[in-house]
Amino acid sequence: AGNRAGGGPLLTNYALTLLVVLFLQSRSPPVLPSVRRLRHLAGPQDRAQVGGWDCSFPRDAAELEPSGNTQSAASLLAEFFSYFETLDLGGLLLSPLEGRALPRPPPETLGGLRPGPLTLQDPFELSHNVAANVTPRTVSRFVRCCRDAARLCRGPEFLQKSRRGRPWGVMRLLQPGPGGNSGNAEGKFLIPVPLPCPGGAPQREVCAAVGFVLREVLGCGCEPQGTAACHPQGVAGGSRGEFGV
Repeated sequence: AGNRAGGGPLLTNYALTLLVVLFLQSRSPPVLPSVRRLRHLAGPQDRAQVGGWDCSFPRDAAELEPSGNTQSAASLLAEFFSYFETLDLGGLLLSPLEGRALPRPPPETLGGLRPGPLTLQDPFELSHNVAANVTPRTVSRFVRCCRDAARLCRGPEFLQKSRRGRPWGVMRLLQPGPGGNSGNAEGKFLIPVPLPCPGGAPQREVCAAVGFVLREVLGCGCEPQGTAACHPQGVAGGSRGEFGV
């Protein structure tokens, strides 16, 4: 289901997966059912409790109603970016349990769920915000990237092959944005590569080697990230480095 663990202010794989699930649940008609609907469809043999939480859902996918949604994958991808571009994430509870974004209720009614700049409720362990580690800056970057991607998806080169030999379709979303390698460049998506760098010559050599492979061998745009960034020339502060690729 993805990685629920992970330090730092970035979205985990599990959180990103739930954002995709929530988006697909919120379509009209929905592509995926809500987790509450899955509970309703679960038979006696499907009932399961894990740590006191109801984790029931049908084990036989044939018991689920087929989705009536006929949108193409390209259309859904473009809508994903537009959907999260427009949401007021700070005031919402994103609930895959209900299959939609809800107005965030008062904290005392959340049953121990800790709200944050992005409140994404685990659909089974309801007291867990899977994005509790995310900072306002990360949310702002996520929304900005969705906005830029949505703009690209509205362009003609997303839906049809470019006659000028330019990148088109999904490849348009993977091109580096203007502004060089700045962390604030528009249209740029950063994939974190954490490196344990407690200091000393061996760690500096590791950082330099990783930077060389990413830039020179794989041809990736690569830059140090965070306050304890691990630079190819050495270790700058802290005990942990991270490259943004």
